[in-house]
Order: sequence, then C-alpha cells, then structure tokens
Amino acid sequence: MATKIDNRRHPRINREENLSLTLLPAGSSSLDPEDRLYLTSHDISLAGISVELPSPIKPDTDVELWVALLENYGTYHLYGTIAWCAAPEGHLLAGIALNLERADGRLWAAHFDSTGHFSD
Repeated sequence: MATKIDNRRHPRINREENLSLTLLPAGSSSLDPEDRLYLTSHDISLAGISVELPSPIKPDTDVELWVALLENYGTYHLYGTIAWCAAPEGHLLAGIALNLERADGRLWAAHFDSTGHFSD
C-alpha cells in the first residue's frame, strides 16, 4: 500500500525556517494585519512547505508567505494553497503547495537541484 511519502513529488528537507504567512480572503484586496501568522517551518521542498500551526486552517485556503532562509540565502515572497492540515504526533501541521509561477517562486526553485534536493 502506497503511503503519502511514496506519493511526494519532491524530497523533503527537515529545516526550521522563520516565515510569516498571511491568509488571503477570497475576493479581497485588503489584508488585515491580524490575518498574519508568524510560524516555523517543519520541512521544505521544491514545491511545498510544511508549517507548525497554532490553530487549524482549512485546505484550499490561499496564502501569501515570506520565508527567510537561514545561512544568508535571503527572504522569499511566495504564494501557495493549504493542501492539508492534520495533527500527527500531537503537533498541528499544514502542508502548503507553492505556486512557483508567482512572486519569488523561480528564485525559490533555484535553490533546488534537478532531483529536487536543496543545494547550496
């Protein structure tokens, strides 16, 4: 039987990165500062980021995020969609599927090699 890990498109790298995530309300152009969350990543990949959450977020919620990579790799403005939200092992996590065609998506993708592994 296939597991979620078997179905992943890109390898995950366990990295704790600082990021801010803003929920994007459907059809709204103005953002309320209260919609911004300051989070830590659980892991990252070429096409997604797993984050630790203080409360659940519905799947299919569009998000805007700023990720500050460690080791002076820079800060990236990215867009994505909540793909899943669950509490494995007692920690509330969400998976964000990134839209690499928007904002700094291509710059983000440049940190990964052709096999999807993070490269320096």
